[in-house]
Amino acid sequence: MEKAAQFVSEKMSEVAEKVGLTSHTSFGTGPTLTRLTGCPVSHNKNSLTAGIHGPVLIQDNYLLEKLQQFDREKIPARNVHALGYGAYGRFRVTNDISKYSSAAIFSQVGKETDLFVRMSGIFTEQGEADTIRDPRGFAIKFYTEQGNWDLLGINTPVFNVRDAKMGPDAVHAFKRDPRTGFRNPSQIWDFVANHPESIHQTLMIFSDRDGTPISFRKMHGYGCHTFSFVNSNKQRFWVKFHLVSQQGVGGFTQTEAKLVAGEDPNFLGKDLHDAIEAKNFPRWKLCCQIMTEEEGYRDPWTFDPTKIWKHTDYPLIEIGEIELNRNPVDHFTEVEQVAFSPANVVPGIGFSPDKLLQGRLLIYDDTQYHRLGSNFKQLYINRPHGIEPATYSSTGGHGQQDVRDKFPHYWPSFFGGLRPDPRYLEPSFRTDGPADFYDYPNEGTDEDYYLQPREFLQIMDAQERRNLYENISYSLWLCPEKIIRANLDHFYKIDHLFGSQVEKIITDKKNGVILKTEAEKLVDNLNVTREGIHS
Repeated sequence: MEKAAQFVSEKMSEVAEKVGLTSHTSFGTGPTLTRLTGCPVSHNKNSLTAGIHGPVLIQDNYLLEKLQQFDREKIPARNVHALGYGAYGRFRVTNDISKYSSAAIFSQVGKETDLFVRMSGIFTEQGEADTIRDPRGFAIKFYTEQGNWDLLGINTPVFNVRDAKMGPDAVHAFKRDPRTGFRNPSQIWDFVANHPESIHQTLMIFSDRDGTPISFRKMHGYGCHTFSFVNSNKQRFWVKFHLVSQQGVGGFTQTEAKLVAGEDPNFLGKDLHDAIEAKNFPRWKLCCQIMTEEEGYRDPWTFDPTKIWKHTDYPLIEIGEIELNRNPVDHFTEVEQVAFSPANVVPGIGFSPDKLLQGRLLIYDDTQYHRLGSNFKQLYINRPHGIEPATYSSTGGHGQQDVRDKFPHYWPSFFGGLRPDPRYLEPSFRTDGPADFYDYPNEGTDEDYYLQPREFLQIMDAQERRNLYENISYSLWLCPEKIIRANLDHFYKIDHLFGSQVEKIITDKKNGVILKTEAEKLVDNLNVTREGIHS
């Protein structure tokens, strides 16, 4: 036996020497590497082979596991909001709004609720610079005692469409041309010209403050849609949510955004991360605008997400304060797997007849069923805090994590089980006619298409307007003449000075009156060189 043990020891030393391990090799004091099954791994450098030149043996189970996991470690990106960053934080109630909403999250001044926020570019793709011109997403998951409430916001108070049937078309127009894979300004401005209700948000996107924000910390957020509050007396109020940055707001100029993109393509994400690491915690006031139910049914723009409610008519009411104070430690598990949906509401917060909202109630969860699997709501980042879901909905499927020793698993039953609670019923919505395909009230009028864009221009200072005119012109001038002319027609109807200034800049750009930037000259020279190579 001693000879056998000595032989084994000598062979092990011989093998160790061949693979570069000696008695002087230090393995450190870290924990032992294991497979996903928990079994310890003895070797992590070379594959198991029959002889020095192979072949590789399939019984090297750790090799197989590493390759198989590597093949599957990516999932489909979000179709919108693909490039994003996240942070944990707290919400604290600062004002009593119980006369409007019975939601437990708002039940007491000083009450705190955990939350997770994901900030993103809407049309920006993974791998692109996060400072490119784009509206930004601002989604919040409140882990309330009544379940998760998701508030999906963006950094403009309006959307560019008002019916879910137009939603995919708008996204297609602002993303890449499927024929080439390139960005194509012609399809953006073609869509805008044919959907004048989108002009309002488009002006915001081409402003410095909203289109190229200087920091996620220095931008406001807006729920855009009309939601509803229901109080303990079952009274309904219409509500719009606002997130007011306590750091102020600011945006890059077009030139600055491009320079920063070249120097640090993750500038916005790092700015948010580094501020939290430095304990410079960003804060926002959560506010709302309130409209009575009866008034909402009379106002033609109540449920139109391309319109704002004027603050003079519906002033902001403070609800509480949001603070972001902890960074994620696993980007995929926390930021990429977090799943938001406007359908996730709690008692006291509800929906409205907003046609775009109604479609989004379906599409967000449906996206995550595709991306993450049928049990994505059981994932760590998506689970409610302090409450265990009690449901008949999930009895299997990919990624099932809950072990449920419960019977019955259907309803109703003489064996008892879960049952609905009628105390949480909301008051019914009013309907006003037979089923049909309806335009919005006053659709196509000056008040519909042009009034609020005109008022948006009026609240900007002279330099902000000048930058807006240039930002629009430098994109629009690349389009065919018919697209340019169609948009100019709309601009003149909004404001004659607006239309004339954009037209002048486009003309000067075409005639060479406006000198090209160094970047434009470089691209032109490279194109000339490339043409010479191919000629």
